[in-house]
Amino acid sequence: MEGDVEMPDKDAKITPPVTEDDLRQSFERVTGEAEESAAALQKPGVVIVSVLVAGAILVAFALGRRVGRKRSTVVEIVRV
Repeated sequence: MEGDVEMPDKDAKITPPVTEDDLRQSFERVTGEAEESAAALQKPGVVIVSVLVAGAILVAFALGRRVGRKRSTVVEIVRV
């Protein structure tokens, strides 16, 4: 039948409450601050190259917009 809710057994194990230390350890693992999972940057060259490529793309985009504005300028002269 739909909507039935099963009641837990009374003999089932009850999990202990979550402590502040448990939360701190979990957050350290997620943020990478835990001593056991801390790893140095393996390939710093990849990061440097990717930053340079992104910078070159941004410069090309900015210069392309500037050239496009120069070509599409419309001057309208109206006599009064």
